[in-house]
Amino acid sequence: MKNTENKKKIEITKEDLEKTIEELTKKGKTNAEIGLHVKENMNVKNIYAFCGEKIIDIQRRLKLKENKLPDDLLALINKAVKLLKHRDKNKKDTRALRGYQITVSKINRLRGYYIKKGIIPKNWRYSEETAKLLTK
Repeated sequence: MKNTENKKKIEITKEDLEKTIEELTKKGKTNAEIGLHVKENMNVKNIYAFCGEKIIDIQRRLKLKENKLPDDLLALINKAVKLLKHRDKNKKDTRALRGYQITVSKINRLRGYYIKKGIIPKNWRYSEETAKLLTK
């Protein structure tokens, strides 16, 4: 259990929060890591309730988000690439092959969701070659 008695109340403005999000985004932190940092260090429990925008909306407004793909989709693609590398080294590992198949299935389900929402283009497809290029 953390000791919260020694924490001082700090008055935070919306501009301070946006500066922090900007700095952490430029350092390459994910939205989840940014949210945890803000929650722990700035004592803002809910960013949306505090400033009326989500982290991704703030990043888009400040033109910080360069990557077109959402973070959860990128995380799954990274996992798939790691499993591909493992599969190449260990041909008989059927459990890893099954893990890769499940991960690709999750990617394709998320792909359908994001196409419906208009976040990614309709012609976007997952392939092993493009996944390896995305993670480099």
